[in-house]
Amino acid sequence: MNPKNRPWNLNSFLDSLIEELEDAHEMLSVKGLNRKLSYMVQDVALDLQLFPEFDGDKVYFTTAKPGETGAAKLSVKLGSIRDHQIREMAELEYDDGFHIDRVNLPEPTKKELKKIGIQSVRELRDTIENRQVKLDSALKQTVDYQQLAAAVNKFYRGQQPPAVSKASLTRGNGKAVITLQGENLADVPQSIKNLATAQSLKQFPTATLDGEKVEVISANINELKLQLEENQIKGKTQQLKVALDPYAVISMNLKS
Repeated sequence: MNPKNRPWNLNSFLDSLIEELEDAHEMLSVKGLNRKLSYMVQDVALDLQLFPEFDGDKVYFTTAKPGETGAAKLSVKLGSIRDHQIREMAELEYDDGFHIDRVNLPEPTKKELKKIGIQSVRELRDTIENRQVKLDSALKQTVDYQQLAAAVNKFYRGQQPPAVSKASLTRGNGKAVITLQGENLADVPQSIKNLATAQSLKQFPTATLDGEKVEVISANINELKLQLEENQIKGKTQQLKVALDPYAVISMNLKS
């Protein structure tokens, strides 16, 4: 046997082969939008001469080099597909900025998700939220839903960060109201809320002024209203902190 040949397992080989075929599938799908495809791929057979090895858990194969005898034969047959079948079967992925590769998840988790056809956050949400699929059984391993939800929600919030464009103060009846106006001031609607999260989104937003808690009386995407006692306004520069959700905190200095 050729000592330079590296053993490989069938699962890795098929994953690589399927990935190549899917890449070709997507390429032909896009090409078919601009030019009529007038050909089809004929059946292709691939015969491999291999030496199988079993380590008590997995089967590995080492490719035989020319002239070696005693190798086993593994045949893989690729069926043909017509151009209209490619278009009918294709589900083109339009880039919405939320591909699973861009989410801060451990690489083994991303790899396992891709194996079951989850390539985007949209597909992840659809699988878990709409179809109520338990990933544990499909992946044959325990899924950390806290970690999964936190990573996805943090990614969504990072794509839509909060921005304050105006801050105002009104007083009356011993109370003071601070109004913040801007964008993305509430939790991002696309967040995966139905998954377990490290911190409940229900307790947000929260606010403090110079470390003292401030009541949040209303909150939406474009406006946030905070109420406090009028004597909390000191007539000097004070630090306001608002935690909009577990992934976004606004900090600013206010002077009345």
